Amino acid sequence: MKRQYFIRTLAFLLAALMLLTAMACGKADSGNDAVETTTAATTAPASDTTAATEATTLYPDDLPEDLRYDGEVITFLYREEIASEFTTDGMIGDIVNDAIYESILSVEDRLGVDIQTVLRKGHTTDVRAEYMNHIENQVMAGDDTYDWTDMMIGNATVRAQTGVYRNLLTLENLDLSKPWYIPNMKETVSIADRLFFVSGDASLGYLKSAFCIYVNQKLAENCGAGDLNAIVKEGKWTVETVAQLAAQAAQDLDGNGLFDLNDQLGFVSHDSNHPRGFIASTGITLFTKNEDGSHSYAFGTDRDHTVCTALSTLKTATQGSYFFNGTNANTNQIADYQKISSMFISGQIMMISAEMDDVIACGYHEMEDPYGVLPYPKYDEAQENYYTSSRSTHNAFLMPVTCPNPEMAAAVLEALGASNYTKVLPNYFELALKTKYSADSETSEIFDIIHDSMVLDFGYTYDNAVGNPVGVFNNVLNNINAFSSTVKAQARMIDKLYAKMIETVEAKCTE
Repeated sequence: MKRQYFIRTLAFLLAALMLLTAMACGKADSGNDAVETTTAATTAPASDTTAATEATTLYPDDLPEDLRYDGEVITFLYREEIASEFTTDGMIGDIVNDAIYESILSVEDRLGVDIQTVLRKGHTTDVRAEYMNHIENQVMAGDDTYDWTDMMIGNATVRAQTGVYRNLLTLENLDLSKPWYIPNMKETVSIADRLFFVSGDASLGYLKSAFCIYVNQKLAENCGAGDLNAIVKEGKWTVETVAQLAAQAAQDLDGNGLFDLNDQLGFVSHDSNHPRGFIASTGITLFTKNEDGSHSYAFGTDRDHTVCTALSTLKTATQGSYFFNGTNANTNQIADYQKISSMFISGQIMMISAEMDDVIACGYHEMEDPYGVLPYPKYDEAQENYYTSSRSTHNAFLMPVTCPNPEMAAAVLEALGASNYTKVLPNYFELALKTKYSADSETSEIFDIIHDSMVLDFGYTYDNAVGNPVGVFNNVLNNINAFSSTVKAQARMIDKLYAKMIETVEAKCTE
């Protein structure tokens, strides 16, 4: 990819020169109100704008300024189906795609490396195992092709136990305290003083998968919902509020006394994975961390019971609330999933659970009715903060132990994260979501709340590795009357599997 950098950079500079010339000849007031909501620099005085521009040219990371690798190749393996969140073949006139392309080229030029990406199918349920087996077979055969491998974070916690991935806490060129990583990963998702995966702005995956709620503002107005953005900003967006509004908006269109996909619905959980977003958003703690760094299974407190009762009411006993028991990761359920998307677009659903990029992936930006975005709700107003998690299918990077130069690979990932933080996120978040696809500036503020409240929950992240504690959460939502017995039935097995995981990691993962 590096060989094209000079040509692209020259074209970029020429385009910038033409733009500046046009601006000098044009009017000061363009009449485009949307521009005012993107960044402070767009409305700053000329001297401030110049200073801001000069500041952004500096590398925000702490890698040595003279760090160079003389044409070395760094190879990433990435899931083919979602590769556009990480890489691209060239400029196509799309602001996000082109920002990713320029960001990669700039890192190649800065570090003197050639970043290559190998694509392989591995996202849908029918090909995931083969994808992960391929990586481990390569490593076991001594193949050092891959410096970094992309993997769903929910599967990374299982495959990390194989002993073929490096402990990333040993790498000096990764600084997990920087803002281009999900905060506090060392504290929240390391095990046995090891961390085998990282997520952050080197890929847009975690942000695109962030749980949120999209709302049809016309239906909200018609049912008397009030100013939902104001409710969020005042800290009053709670599970109870969602349930109340779901009932207000519901209409039994076929008159059969039931609320299903033939009716107008107030709230729809669009995917069987989406209820998991309530774990973080309502402050439920599946595991607590002990002083020695170990974890203890903790789900089942009185507060957990109270919160789950409210969520169970929303799921099973609220008119106008519908939870779809399917997922877009299963090819056999795609048709029903898309039907629900179409219902929201056509104005038959007021609120729909989503992942942030559904505004584009599901076509919500093309709907005629005005739409907005809301975070997942808090449990109650006493809960101080909103918390947002991402679907555990989102990207994580792991480094095979066969990586020939770990510090070089770490430097490339660090530089990519820093570059994307300054070049790609402003385009994806500020422009694609907040200007091009977002209805108004108030919606932009809600996007900020979602972005700034991102967390990684240990229990959700390690769910596949420790006996499915998230499954216990799902089961009690379906039968809240069996809360205590359901929690107790699984607790011993979860504790046992956690202990086994730690034992395996300490025995196999020596890198």
